[in-house]
Amino acid sequence: MALALALALALALAQTAPALAAGRVEPAKAPVGLAYVVRYEGALAPDTLELLKRVSKAETLLTAPPDSVLLLERRAEEDKTAFAKVFQSQGHFAATIAATVEAAATPLVLTYRIDTGPQFELRRVTLTPAGGSDPAALPTPEQIGLTVPAPFAAKAIVEAEAKLTEVLHDNAHPFAKVADRQVTADFATHSVAVVWTVDAGPQALFGPAVFKGQTTVKESYLAGLVPWQRGAPYDARTVERFRKKLTSLELFNAVVVETGPVDPATGQAPILVELVERKHRTIKGGVDYKTDEGPGANLGWENRNLFGGGEKLSVAASGSGIEQSGEAAFDKPDCITPKELFRAKAKIVNEDKKAYKGQNATVTASLRRQFTESFSAAAGLGYRASRIAEDQSRPWEDDARYGFIFAPLEASYDGRDDVLDPQKGLLASASAAPYWGTLAGGADFLRPEFSLAHYLKLVEKPGIVLATRVSGGANIGASRNDVSPDLRYYAGGSGSIRGYSYQSVGPMRGNTPIGGGSLLTFSAELRWRVTELIGVVPFLDGGTAFTGALPPYDQPIMLGAGLGLRIYTPIGPVRLDVATPLARRKDIDDIAQFYCSIGQSF
Repeated sequence: MALALALALALALAQTAPALAAGRVEPAKAPVGLAYVVRYEGALAPDTLELLKRVSKAETLLTAPPDSVLLLERRAEEDKTAFAKVFQSQGHFAATIAATVEAAATPLVLTYRIDTGPQFELRRVTLTPAGGSDPAALPTPEQIGLTVPAPFAAKAIVEAEAKLTEVLHDNAHPFAKVADRQVTADFATHSVAVVWTVDAGPQALFGPAVFKGQTTVKESYLAGLVPWQRGAPYDARTVERFRKKLTSLELFNAVVVETGPVDPATGQAPILVELVERKHRTIKGGVDYKTDEGPGANLGWENRNLFGGGEKLSVAASGSGIEQSGEAAFDKPDCITPKELFRAKAKIVNEDKKAYKGQNATVTASLRRQFTESFSAAAGLGYRASRIAEDQSRPWEDDARYGFIFAPLEASYDGRDDVLDPQKGLLASASAAPYWGTLAGGADFLRPEFSLAHYLKLVEKPGIVLATRVSGGANIGASRNDVSPDLRYYAGGSGSIRGYSYQSVGPMRGNTPIGGGSLLTFSAELRWRVTELIGVVPFLDGGTAFTGALPPYDQPIMLGAGLGLRIYTPIGPVRLDVATPLARRKDIDDIAQFYCSIGQSF
């Protein structure tokens, strides 16, 4: 450190030595040129005035004043041309712009006198076929988002032109294009007419999918994912949905889907798919820290193309001071049809928690069907075995054994725009699993659960997102003590109510949690992305675990509030949260809890 300071001091002295030797410090140089200000006269809407300032050369070069009045007038002439284009885009084709320079003033005054004139109306839209196209194939103005008459706006015309080709591509014309566009303004009637000349191209039916570039992924698997029937009318939306599906498989670094030429004999257009495979094996790991749980780490490995048909085998292990686990899962896509996914999973856990100590093992097999891009449902069968060495709700009973057969049913909807950092959309799931006890004295019960999270972007710049979540569950049909401690409900901690330590919210025996028969938690976060790298998140969490599964409930709702820091990285946001309990309990709650992990809290 001392060496670094010495070098820095030497460098500073070397840089200032010439000035010191001369006995004086050079003064800062004033800007060279004629300083000026810009003024605007005329009835202008605030957003229009702001747009004019953004395109104005005189405004953007204020800090680089010209050397003469003539050069300033040249800037004004360039601005008049740019301003005229702005007004034309808004339908003010008769706008007049005058610019004057007060050369005697100090600083110079550049004044723009603007009369926008009337806004012209769009009164006629004509679509003309070209290249022998069928006129009946062309959409109506209403189908491309234009109403007549309406105030003219260039933006609406550009958007309508894009919609024009989109409509044709979605209706069996994959090669449709706009050959020409003419916009004519009539100054006598203050009206505008737009004429598009459209080459719709040949009408096409879906042909075969032709794959190229895959090496280990079986073509038969990819062909089974094709969502169209050969010979059906071509639809660009279906092709795009297929491209997104291939991309989501995580098997390819690049996916390019193009439409081939139409076969004159059959009218079919082949879909050409060029692929670049990625490595199918991945090792991943992570670390986290929570005040109430201590440090934690996880490590995983997966192969996403085990037998060449997109089969995934994954193994993972995680550990912290209170829990260690290992699990393995196997996924088989395209199980019955391309919409079904078979999953088998096994997990073993060792837990050393305040409420209980013990081990459990779970095996499940399920079949999930993807009904739409966002909605899916699953049904399965599983078995769970537990050995509870210590149960704080029954301190007199050691080494208790539990066994349950269960049949989970689940439906989920994922409409988020991003999995790691959603900005908008809805994530919802609901499940119900009947449990049947298999050991002596084992209880039978129904376990329904739900979770609902919503994301709403309030402000585009800076990015501010309101994220809310509510979740809950219950063990219906059995008393709390008849359910194994590792299946009871607990609240508090990073995943539920920040500010309260893990499992500390809900039924207690003294200072020790004993679990409940039901749960309700909720959260709200205001995610403010201050810069591209940094975000700030004030949040409020609440909820509790209740003794009984059904009302009346006996536990008060507990609230925790805090502030989070987000550091945005290519692998997702790094989360740093600090929270405090709003109803701090003596000898139970600390003044604050700290959490550090990767990804948003929900």
